[in-house]
Amino acid sequence: MKAFSSGGKILLEGTHLMLDCFGCDKNALGESETISRFLAALPTALGMKKLIEPYIVCYPGGDTWDKGGITGFMLIAESHISIHTFPDDGFFTADVYSCKPFDVQKAVALFKETFRYTREKIKMVKRDIEVVRDKNLAEMALARAK
Repeated sequence: MKAFSSGGKILLEGTHLMLDCFGCDKNALGESETISRFLAALPTALGMKKLIEPYIVCYPGGDTWDKGGITGFMLIAESHISIHTFPDDGFFTADVYSCKPFDVQKAVALFKETFRYTREKIKMVKRDIEVVRDKNLAEMALARAK
């Protein structure tokens, strides 16, 4: 992440990691406790700050193509982490979005260790963020970026 000041504004480059993973451990994908523990531990492992405990929703499926699964969400000071599992299909999608730099390879390795997938699609997007702050906050961000 780069941070610099321009006319009292903080300009940041955020990283948005998007994972689509296939051939996963179906049991892990279907266990809300596994997903909750994973989401609770991931921010600390990546140097992020948790704002809430993981929010987990179990969906039993319905009359559509969706056979059910679990959605987990973690609000962090830097943005958010989310996962959507499809246990019957051995598949999940996940997002890790942060205005603070993080070790993308470590994040991917932690997802793989927990959900033991065999194939992945990884997409990363750098997002430009412009934040208007007072002078003190801009100076603090610049000092940390150096």
